[in-house]
Amino acid sequence: MTRQRALIADILQSSAGHLTADEIFRAARARMPSLARGTVYRNLKLMEAAGEIARLELPAGPDRYDRTPAPHGHLYCVVCGALRDIPQSTLQPQLEAAIGAPVLGYQLTVRYVCPACRPE
Repeated sequence: MTRQRALIADILQSSAGHLTADEIFRAARARMPSLARGTVYRNLKLMEAAGEIARLELPAGPDRYDRTPAPHGHLYCVVCGALRDIPQSTLQPQLEAAIGAPVLGYQLTVRYVCPACRPE
């Protein structure tokens, strides 16, 4: 593992949210000023391919990266763009029971209006 890849992994692991590649680049560049944008993108792609992280394709805006590669769903606020993990998903066992085969992975993004954006 290169120093750059270790830095990117540390940024993702210490983040509470789901960061974009540009957010990861800015955070990494603050700690390693010589780091190139292409290095961040290349390492994110390698980390995703290795199953270390997950890339989330959203209906609007740039892709985001999740430190948790295990299958789970997300809540996406269509008003403010907030993205959160769905707590305690039982979807994978249900899918496996329905299709009679192991589920290797899935992406579920539920679009909704978060409590902060809902009118009172």
